[in-house]
Amino acid sequence: MPGLAPAQEWTLSNGLRVVAIHVTQAPILTVELIWRAGRPYEAQPLLAAATNALLTEGSASYSATALESLFEQYGTALHTPEDYDTANLSLATITKHAARLLPAMAEVVAAPTFPAKELKRYIKRSKQQLREDLQDPDTLAYRMLSEAAFGKDNPYGYGGTKEEYEALTLDDIRHHYRQYYGAANATLRVVGQLSEEVERLLEATFGQLSTGTRAAEPAYRVTTSEPRVLQLHRPRAQQTMIRRGRRGFKITDPDYPGLCVLETILGGYYGSRLMRNIREEKGFTYGIDSDLDTYRFDGTFGIAADVANENVAEVRREILTEMDKLRQDLVPARELDMVRAYLIGGLVMDLDGPLAVSGRYRSAIIKAYDPVGHLQRLDETIRGITAGEVRELAGRYLRPELDWEVVVGGAGV
Repeated sequence: MPGLAPAQEWTLSNGLRVVAIHVTQAPILTVELIWRAGRPYEAQPLLAAATNALLTEGSASYSATALESLFEQYGTALHTPEDYDTANLSLATITKHAARLLPAMAEVVAAPTFPAKELKRYIKRSKQQLREDLQDPDTLAYRMLSEAAFGKDNPYGYGGTKEEYEALTLDDIRHHYRQYYGAANATLRVVGQLSEEVERLLEATFGQLSTGTRAAEPAYRVTTSEPRVLQLHRPRAQQTMIRRGRRGFKITDPDYPGLCVLETILGGYYGSRLMRNIREEKGFTYGIDSDLDTYRFDGTFGIAADVANENVAEVRREILTEMDKLRQDLVPARELDMVRAYLIGGLVMDLDGPLAVSGRYRSAIIKAYDPVGHLQRLDETIRGITAGEVRELAGRYLRPELDWEVVVGGAGV
């Protein structure tokens, strides 16, 4: 498998780091500012998300409506992608429009107005969305498991409440902005046809942003209790959500590449053991899977299934059975080879084209790791891991007594 193509990197005059991928096929330009300003850095719950969402609601020269209209003229829009660890502002356009649009984007960053009426609207919309989310069993199960695994005061653990939305103030938002939205605390990701002209434009716009200071690493803390089963009984529900898992996984951990293989065998693809047993052979569910999800400072390994109420007890037992088999038995060579082929094929797809390659660099910026070295370790592990090493990892990580389990729906436990 070919390695990850190196990005071009340089620093603008204000200290803003640029990570760029050159595109030869089309005259496109995508730029994204990524600040260390997400949940781990906020002084109160929901502050990071609110600040990022309100960033585009007006600047010194443009109202929110005028900004939207300007970018619509050129068939694009400013976006604030949601991410727990970072604040983000992105724009995709064609190269010939960049000289018109990038200055406006830079002004949004340099001089946001954070109108009071927009904060009120944001709070109202968010509370309405929260009411809808709390009626959704899947969202409820996710919130319960996250809070249990991380603790309700952890940046990855809280789900947000009506009271926390109402506690947001413009003073707090402006303070978060001033503290974290400087160039020294950001990375500019660029994908497009790079040229001297484009580089000069980047310097003339984003290179003129205030430098600010680089944020100190936050004091990351986890406060939680012994894992157990949590249930939310909904008597009228004909389905039940089963969610189990725990925290403590980072993409930079030495075991991460091997865990990717283990997780795929357990429930990470169409031929996984959970799928074969619980869906294909027993017909207990349309979907069951596992997931290894990482953030910058932590991550989760979990299993999810939605089943009819009458099958809940047996599905829970079969999940434990499959975990036990991986702890006790060697994975057959044919099965391990199939998983190798699946994972290597996924890596190849992830490197298919500059946009995909840039996505790898984006993940590395957000989670603070070396993308080239990481991909090399991942590839080497997938190709070389033995059945014995898979079993050893299962013995250390597939331990039901360390998992939280959440059951939401019509079945009892």
